[in-house]
Amino acid sequence: MPDPSSPWPPGEWFLDLSNPGELVAFQKQETLVSGKTGFQEYEIFVHRHWGKVLLLDGRLQSAEKDEFIYHEALAQPAMLAHPAPRRVLVVGGGEGATLREVLRHPAVQTAVMVDLDRELVAVCREWLPEFHQGAFDDPRVELVFADGRSWLAAQGDSSFDVIILDLPEPLEEGPALMLFTEEFYALVRSKLAASGVAALQSGAAGPGCRLLPDLNRTLRSVFPKVAAYTAYIPSFMDLYGFHIAGDEGFFWPTSKQLAARIQALPPLGWLAPEFAAGLLHLPGYLRARLEQGRILTDAAPFLSQAGEGQVLF
Repeated sequence: MPDPSSPWPPGEWFLDLSNPGELVAFQKQETLVSGKTGFQEYEIFVHRHWGKVLLLDGRLQSAEKDEFIYHEALAQPAMLAHPAPRRVLVVGGGEGATLREVLRHPAVQTAVMVDLDRELVAVCREWLPEFHQGAFDDPRVELVFADGRSWLAAQGDSSFDVIILDLPEPLEEGPALMLFTEEFYALVRSKLAASGVAALQSGAAGPGCRLLPDLNRTLRSVFPKVAAYTAYIPSFMDLYGFHIAGDEGFFWPTSKQLAARIQALPPLGWLAPEFAAGLLHLPGYLRARLEQGRILTDAAPFLSQAGEGQVLF
């Protein structure tokens, strides 16, 4: 039992104060590496329950024990929705775990990963082998270090079957802000081939969420078909939202199709066939919340500070 007279348990702690009025604390057993690249600060430490934990700019990015939930939730619905994803683009994804999920699919011939931060990818490649599991060395992989938006604009139209946006939240001071706008999603749509699918993480999905409804409204202004879904990420201590989007021909596979496609893959830890069949069904509060978003544009992007210091992604 902790000493009630002690103001804080002993040891070194990471204190997550992302939302005013909320404090989440993780005790560090050991700090493996920390530093600052040209774009962001990073730290990897070991936690007794979560294993290796990656922080970016003081925010929890992923944890070893449950990163598979986040990365499967981000990548697998889009990969499974496409009947034959041969050419896939991942924008962001420094840990290499989204790339790992893409490469589970034998149809994939080329997987391009475009990340702004070469230094961070090198750190993850060295210190997080449990995450990428050798994905960077797969001969199907092409690594590009560039601004994702500028690089994508230079590609030919209809270049990719699936585009996955594995990006941090759009903080005003962060490098990803302009990758969450109507103009960027229009660019993404133009680079998708027929039957192409886009996927992105969309922030927290609780009753007070802000980013998720804004992204839903923004995506619907660009794509004919948009679907939101959720996954509970234990180390985030939160329900998280995701989106998939496509043109008129996009549809969610039938239960039989999903089962066959999932069973053809190496075993997944989160997306079981019966679970996938109901993935796009949302609770009432969240369906109502999705109608309250605004369209994000380059001129009026997402504002993470929501008045009185409130930050609710």
